[in-house]
Amino acid sequence: MAMTQDVDDFLSIDDEDPTTSPAVAEAAQVALERAGDKRGQAIAKVRLAEALSLTGKAQEAMAQAQEALDICEDMRFEVGRGAALAAIARICAAHGAGEDDAELGLDSAQDALRHFRKIGVKRGEAIALWSSAQMECAFGTPRQAVKLASEAIVLFQDSGASSLEARACHSLADGYLAAGDTRRAAKAIERAMAVQAALGDKTKEAKCLHTLATIELQSNEPEKATELLGKARAGFKAIGDYRAEAMVMDTQRDMHIAAGRFVEAVQIVKETATHFHDAGDRGREARALLKLSELLLEGGDTEKSQKVAEVSANILVEARDDEGVKQAFELMGAIKHASMKREMEAVIELNSGFMHVPKHLIVDPGLNKRIQQSYGEALQKSLF
Repeated sequence: MAMTQDVDDFLSIDDEDPTTSPAVAEAAQVALERAGDKRGQAIAKVRLAEALSLTGKAQEAMAQAQEALDICEDMRFEVGRGAALAAIARICAAHGAGEDDAELGLDSAQDALRHFRKIGVKRGEAIALWSSAQMECAFGTPRQAVKLASEAIVLFQDSGASSLEARACHSLADGYLAAGDTRRAAKAIERAMAVQAALGDKTKEAKCLHTLATIELQSNEPEKATELLGKARAGFKAIGDYRAEAMVMDTQRDMHIAAGRFVEAVQIVKETATHFHDAGDRGREARALLKLSELLLEGGDTEKSQKVAEVSANILVEARDDEGVKQAFELMGAIKHASMKREMEAVIELNSGFMHVPKHLIVDPGLNKRIQQSYGEALQKSLF
């Protein structure tokens, strides 16, 4: 029983739990270090590693997991050692790219699996299998990922770890998607959704609906996807998660763009900007306006695109979002170029009976200055 509790202590976090934030996890780790609680410190470091990984800080996450492993090995904390190895594997799966990451991740996952089997901790074995599945999926062996995730799901179910069972279902779906089997991937997400519904977790249930919609889009089932996206939005709206709802709206936008429905895509981006405005999230409102400006530019409406880009830039300046400001000014430069191109094309069309100017010479952004000057002189002569 003690060993099972240890495993629960190590893996009681996920991306929806506010206690997974790096700041909270780091504060707990520092407090335990000051108290001299080595076991608690190791647990906190694995939690911190997971939190850092979820926020994209791979190097920091790996450092914390490695420190946790060192502590566990020094004090012969067996469950902690296996949990730290599994955490290293998951970090490699999420962020690794090269052969070294693949080797480290696969070795760590296999070591964790052997270790938990040796000490007879079934839930730890399931965690190691799940971590191995993520590694196999990330580095090109999806069928093996499916096998390992399926084994993990059975063990999680047998040990009553419903939340982890649902997470393993997502890994199973990833394996099926990597193998090109969207039908089975959808079934895996439906199972995860059923688990979350039984647990009463409305947030994760809505996330499953969103994931299922993206799978239906890959399956070329737009009607099913549209229905699921509507349900996902309603689910997030009901619990007041405006950011998650906006992510669903982004998927709706991309769906419209892929189908060539420009008007609908513009409308949903307008809705997204209003959505963030109503939520008081000015930064994300500005980013949505940038996307709207890009769409308007693609549709050839440079005047509206410029106005929207200017509004976005002003908000981003107020928010001190330097990267966003840079993107806004780059976009306004592209709008200006597009406007000049259209004006030149209009002048050429107007004077097409008087002169001939090779079109590509005046619309290419890398125009030769001498040719531009010659064009201007020729144009003046044609007009007067």
